[in-house]
Parts: sequence; structure tokens; C-alpha cells
Amino acid sequence: MLQREPRIAAPTGVDAGVASEPRFTVVSRSTLPAEVANRLLALIRDQRLLPGSKLPAERSLAGMMDVSRPVVREALRALSLMRVVDIRHGDGTYVTSLEPRQLVAHLDFVFAKDTVALAQLLEARRVVESGNARLAASRITESELSGLDGLVDSLASSIDDPDRFSELDIALHEAVCAAAGNFLLSQFMTIISTLGKVSRERTGGLREVREAALLDHRRILDALRARDPDAAERAMQRHLDHVEQGLRPAPGLVDSTRPNGTTVATGPDGTTAATAAGPDPRTTGPDGTAG
Repeated sequence: MLQREPRIAAPTGVDAGVASEPRFTVVSRSTLPAEVANRLLALIRDQRLLPGSKLPAERSLAGMMDVSRPVVREALRALSLMRVVDIRHGDGTYVTSLEPRQLVAHLDFVFAKDTVALAQLLEARRVVESGNARLAASRITESELSGLDGLVDSLASSIDDPDRFSELDIALHEAVCAAAGNFLLSQFMTIISTLGKVSRERTGGLREVREAALLDHRRILDALRARDPDAAERAMQRHLDHVEQGLRPAPGLVDSTRPNGTTVATGPDGTTAATAAGPDPRTTGPDGTAG
């Protein structure tokens, strides 16, 4: 069966030669919706379909790929859930802006349910945000320092408003990233900020956590103002230490993410340590003493 190559008008300002010849290849009947979705994703990756492009009508797509309209409808619905396409009833289906923040927004559900994924997010924050702070310390401008001053002042005045505090918290971390002046890090930061909503929702409801965060942000700003990369990195790492501590189970509660039903105890300095709920057979001798 022949491939058909319908022409799609390129968005304003886009070279028509790039976007005008997507190949909506005929697909195998054994996979159907997944194959249709994957083919459309391939066209987007290859820039045959660009952000803002309008897809052919459902009936036309079905004919081009030699599948039924329900199959096309299911594939488009899946891409819509992924925020790759926007289905506008009565108008048609369009490729979205494909902004990273939009594409990962639905993944906050995963981080809300998966403790391992949340821990990995914190690892990513340590790598990216510590690097941001270090770079920003040597590159930040007076104007950017003034902007951060304003954000810290706004954080202080919003200490009793958890939602507003969370918004400003995100804005401050993104401002540090902007001061670092690295485009790729800013893209990573966009994703991290979106996914980090889960951790902020878990910890931001407690006033003492917000007070600690405010103090941490003041230390980060002081290090940036001193243009001290080492101090800025340490201040960011200390802040993320506090974030991680805030996400751990309350003292004395069993942490299901740890082996052997260990509990988490908090010391007077705020540090935490895991303690076993019972004897560990790997370290206990025949007489019951620990080895």
C-alpha cells in the first residue's frame, strides 16, 4: 500500500520545507494505537511536525495509516494525556508548544506515589542546583542580586501563606539558575521545578520548615553576594539536606523504604539516623549479642 504525504501548513515564521512533508506511514495492524502514537512522535522528533502544527483530520489520518478512526482517536487521546497534542473540539488537533514544563507536569503523580522516584529527584536537585549556585556566584549581576533580595523579602512576608511561599521558593531557585547563565541547566531546572511540587507540598505546610527554608535562602544569597562559589555550593547543599530531612518519616515511625522495618530517629541537631526495629540476623550472634 502506498504512503501518502499530505501537506501541512507550517506555523508562521517556520520554513515550510521543514514542516510540509510529514510521512504518516501505514502501520501494522498488530500494534495499532501504539504504532500510530509512536509514528506521530517520530514525526515531531524529526521536525516534520512542529509546535503549533495542525494534524490532518481524524478521518484523513485513519486513511493515511490504514487504520480505523477509533484507533486514531485512541492514539491521539494518549498523546493528549502526554501533553504532546492539544485536541480542540470543533477545531482540530494541534501539536502543543512542547515546553519541558508542560510535558512533565503529569509526572508529579509518579513522584507522589513512588518514594524511590522522589529520592532520585532529590539526587538530581543536588547535582543541578549545587552547580547552579556555584556558577551563579561567579556570574551573578547586581541586578540579579537585587531581584533575589526582593524574593527573599517576599518569602519573609509570606511565611504564614504556604501556597505563596511555595511559589516564591520556586521563583528563587529559578532565579539562581538564571544567574548561572547555562541554557541546558535552565532546561533541567524547568523539569525539576515542575516535579518538585510534590516535595514542597509534603514539607511546606509546616511553619518551622518554611522558617528553616527562609534562613537557608538568606545564606545562599549571602554567599552569592560575596561571590564565593564554594560557600554558595555549601549553602545550597545544606538547604537540600533540610529538604530531605523534611521528607523523612516522623521520628519513631517505621520507614517502609528501609530494610528490616527500621525507624528514623532525629537528634537534637536535626540530623537523622536509622535504627533497627528488632535484631538483625545478619549481625546478631548465637547468644543474642550484636556482632
